[in-house]
Amino acid sequence: MGQIKVEQSTELTSSPSRVWPLIIDTDRMNRLMGMAPVHYRPVPTSTTSPARYIGTTRMAGMSVEYEEQPFKWTFEKEFRVHRVCSKGPLKFIAMHWTLEPGDPAKGGHAGGTKLTVSFESEGANRLWQPIAYVGAVATVRRVLSLGKEIDAHVRDHAPSPFVNPVAPSDPDALSRGIARLKKQAVRPELVDRLGSFVRDASDADVRSIRAFDLADEWGEPRRDTLAAMLHGVPAGLFELRWSILCPSCRTTSSELQSLDQVGLEGHCQLCDISFELDLDQAVEATFHPHPDVRQIEDAMFCIAGPARTPHVLSQNTIEAKSTADLEVPSAPGRYRVFSRGGGRATVALDPAAPLSVDVRVNGARLEPADLVVAPAGHLHVINEDDVGTHVKVERLEYASRASTAHFVSTMDEFRGVFGADLLKRKTPLKVARVSLLFSDLTGSTALYALVGDAAAFRFVDDHFDVLREVITKYEGSVVKTMGDAIMASFTSDAACVRASHECLARFEEFRSKHKHGDKTHIKLGLYSGPCYVISANATTDYFGQTVNVASRLQHLAQSGEVVMLAEEAGHLDMQRARVSERETVRVKGVDHDLEVVRVTMM
Repeated sequence: MGQIKVEQSTELTSSPSRVWPLIIDTDRMNRLMGMAPVHYRPVPTSTTSPARYIGTTRMAGMSVEYEEQPFKWTFEKEFRVHRVCSKGPLKFIAMHWTLEPGDPAKGGHAGGTKLTVSFESEGANRLWQPIAYVGAVATVRRVLSLGKEIDAHVRDHAPSPFVNPVAPSDPDALSRGIARLKKQAVRPELVDRLGSFVRDASDADVRSIRAFDLADEWGEPRRDTLAAMLHGVPAGLFELRWSILCPSCRTTSSELQSLDQVGLEGHCQLCDISFELDLDQAVEATFHPHPDVRQIEDAMFCIAGPARTPHVLSQNTIEAKSTADLEVPSAPGRYRVFSRGGGRATVALDPAAPLSVDVRVNGARLEPADLVVAPAGHLHVINEDDVGTHVKVERLEYASRASTAHFVSTMDEFRGVFGADLLKRKTPLKVARVSLLFSDLTGSTALYALVGDAAAFRFVDDHFDVLREVITKYEGSVVKTMGDAIMASFTSDAACVRASHECLARFEEFRSKHKHGDKTHIKLGLYSGPCYVISANATTDYFGQTVNVASRLQHLAQSGEVVMLAEEAGHLDMQRARVSERETVRVKGVDHDLEVVRVTMM
């Protein structure tokens, strides 16, 4: 019967690096091309194909089912997909996009891009061959047309083609939500901006909103935007959901309605790995328009395009007992190669290294585990297994823009609004790193005896307000108070260190103005490291070795001091802080010496 192939090119004036981020967004491209949503399910475990999902959709009015193999791509150069159909009018579909630098000698633009799109397929029978050809021509032309629109957008700031489609919103429900949100401690202009976004943004933009992405795009403080959106949930503008993120592909492996549904382990179908759930890496808060405000179809149009994993620079599929090549970057950086099932190997770039290096896939292992290759060289991957797989080169420095569950749960706005939406009781979940600050009010016992319970309690309570204000300023959260002491958590080491020193300064101001201030002082200790978080007494609490060490460093402090690791002192403003002493200490539960410093005010 024969296969059909349609290939066409167009010249763009913008460079490959500028059009690449938009052209690779295959989910949005498919929406604009009028394709039907796709429903995905995992492939059977018995298959030897590299495919990870079975897609079901409609094409030309007919039901279509196909294997969705992982895309193949090389950053800013090309990407391709191959789908083998088990039901429908076609036997297979294959598309290939290439982006080459423009060549003026061949009619291109200097600094521009030659975009080439090819479509291959084969009809299930002779009757479908001409229909498949017509569809292929229409698809290629539409992709090239969208490429032109993307070019105009990045070149001339013309409207992005991705601003459509936009499902209508309910103006009354939207107005009520905006009015409720303005009654909270949120800047009115930020409320109006959020309201306009919910009303006017494309369906793809509001299907799953990341607060930090929105803040960065608008030039707004991330914490302010996230806090406003948290308040927007009870106001009726948004719904809050929790996404479980794969540590390799960093895509959503599942979505939950509340934190108490989070278990101890996640699984990624695409990467075929199970992983422990770290609250500061694997669980992310996302927002969706409230259905009363705007109804958005919760549908996907492509699950595997390169835009979903921007930290992956190249990816290839390899059949069983076969080989394939992966291009490595030319720019310096930290990279690794990852194979489905969890195989990992570091990739170091060295101009003196070979241009090609062999790496073997053997079960859940990559061998060798450390690779050195020349910049812009390639890895020759040998799949020794009896099943197909996919392998990718990842950039490790890729900055996360996720508002993680740990970050969100430390915010007073979350604790005030979602007190019940906490972790499953007595289920400890790991936080990869947290900074903990402990304070203690010295002389408080004597103060109670000297001035009486009422006056002493008022002093203690007022001093809590002083410390809370500083902790909030540095984006920390008071975990709990214990008598006259505070335990606070921070997601940033530097913020914790700076907050501790400012607590000393602010308390000194407070005690100098209080008639009982000369009777007492504070001392603090801080420590950063991994720990576990648990739901207790309608809030979150931390436990583990990091908590113990932070508490014991506080006990080592004298009045008016903060004790911290020497390595943390680099975060201090040394024009305001003074390191009074450096020493080596041993604390209970730690099997090695700790180098600490005692910090006071200048």
